Parts: sequence; structure tokens; C-alpha cells
Amino acid sequence: MSNIQQGGCRCGSAQYEINLAGANTLNCHCIDCQKHLGAPFSVFTVVSSSQFKWLKKPTGFIAFSDTANRIFCDKCGTYLKWEGINYSNEAEINAMTLDDPSAIKIDEEIFVRTRLSWLKPLEDVPQYQAGRNV
Repeated sequence: MSNIQQGGCRCGSAQYEINLAGANTLNCHCIDCQKHLGAPFSVFTVVSSSQFKWLKKPTGFIAFSDTANRIFCDKCGTYLKWEGINYSNEAEINAMTLDDPSAIKIDEEIFVRTRLSWLKPLEDVPQYQAGRNV
């Protein structure tokens, strides 16, 4: 069953379409996400790479390490997609760039070892000290 949604950057220069069927959505409390977004955590949604396509592909690209790249709009700066070097079969999008982010639910919280002390864990959501299922 498909659940097609669209999303994009703030200025509209970058747009995508994603099928959220079977998606896994996570709150990530890692230091990289906190620093990159200037926020207490990131919310990202993971689907099979076959469930994601760019309608207007952005050209912004940055690599913080040799393990992952981040794709962003070079016009407005919106961070859109994380691309792990060893995760080419997945598409991991910044869920807040969906046109309707209220359509998702949080399935897991990761890197809770660096969650800010004033944030509380989500009830009935698995908590992982490090990355996914770790």
C-alpha cells in the first residue's frame, strides 16, 4: 500500500516525492544533528531508496565525515537528506521537510546518551543509547 507524500525546501527550489509505506521515523539526539540543525534533535524518516525520488534535485552537498553526506538547498540552506556511504539502499530524509510532517509518527529515539537533560523520552517509543538498534 502506498502513502505518497511530497516535500521540499523552504524556498521551493528543491522538491521530492516519497512513499511513506513502511517508513521508520526517528528522533536523533546525536551531537552532529544538534550542531548541524542548531536544534535539540533531528527527526528523520527512512524508506527504501526505491521509495524516494527528487522532483527538483538540490545541489548543496556537505560531508562531515567519510561515512555520510548531507544534501541541502544551496539557495535557502534547508537540510533535506542524509546519505550514508554504506546505506545506498535507503533514503533518509529530514522529516520536517515533508509538506505534511504531521502524517508521520516517531518509531524510535536514537543517541539518547546525548539527549539534552531538559528533554524527556517519548512514551512507548524504543530508546537507543547509540545508533539504530544499538
